[in-house]
Amino acid sequence: TSPLPPCYLRPGGMEFGNWSLTEDSSEAYRATYVFLVSAILLPVILFARRGCMTVALVLLLASIVHQVSRLHVDTSYWGHIAAGVGLCRASHYILHGDGGALVIRVQHASLGLIATLAMFSYVYFRLPLHTFYNKVHATIWALASLLFASMAAHPITARACNGALPRVAAARQLHDPAVLAALGTLLYTHLHDMQPIGMLFHQVFGVQLGAISVMMLASSAVHAALPRESPLCTLVRGLHAFWWLFAGVWAVHMAAFMYVFKGKRGVHHLWLGEDTDAMHAHEVGGWYLAVDAWLSAAVLVLPLLCCPAKSAELSSVAVADDDGDPLLERKSSVVHM
Repeated sequence: TSPLPPCYLRPGGMEFGNWSLTEDSSEAYRATYVFLVSAILLPVILFARRGCMTVALVLLLASIVHQVSRLHVDTSYWGHIAAGVGLCRASHYILHGDGGALVIRVQHASLGLIATLAMFSYVYFRLPLHTFYNKVHATIWALASLLFASMAAHPITARACNGALPRVAAARQLHDPAVLAALGTLLYTHLHDMQPIGMLFHQVFGVQLGAISVMMLASSAVHAALPRESPLCTLVRGLHAFWWLFAGVWAVHMAAFMYVFKGKRGVHHLWLGEDTDAMHAHEVGGWYLAVDAWLSAAVLVLPLLCCPAKSAELSSVAVADDDGDPLLERKSSVVHM
């Protein structure tokens, strides 16, 4: 007899491989709850002013604790969804920036630094470091902490010692690409998820972070040689922003398709089942990648077609306003060394 398809109906629920989605388990309701919390609170944290951001952050942390402790949601979901949404938000700053170091709100940089240091401390003090699996995880969180520390140092320097900011910006043009390249290397080689489709997701993510590293160096070099308004600088900023957005969309996709259900399962398993061998995973992953690439480009291009070009820019040598946003100034962050 032919085997049952990956997804089929049976009395009392729906079966997916060796796990089931039934009314008793409430797995569908759990996933819907997680998606709604992500869709509502994460944009508020990234786009709202300080008061609303604080309220949303408290609600999100309480929800995450509830989801992980009571609903057994895989913690990998929140790690990937937070990284993905942050990368998507960063693409906006890159597109409208001055081509130099990435400048974000001081509260976002501080929040990222606290979160990554907490994860590093948990891995270092609570998990056995004699395994390379945990060694790599600790290194990933340490590198992420360094990246957020670099971003946090920027607005802090602007407020405390603005005269030193050009030197900080110049140092970041070398430091941040190196950290991103190291993160990309670890994500490409790390055996985080041994499912073939899970390996492909992480390897692609590693390549994307490496591409961001290269584009960051290229953008700094081009903007050092040409005015920001030149066609080449505009193109380079667009390509640089695309890779941030592409990596963010891919990370959000990975969270939803691989980790929204318990046991490292997600929409991918709901749709195609668990028995995705290496060859099939390569084909399916390529299709996912093609769709995400077009979607990222479309999201990036639409505002450029519908909205007039901004005459001002986010400057990486600008001071911060009262709410922690970089002021819009016509300055260059590129320092000739």
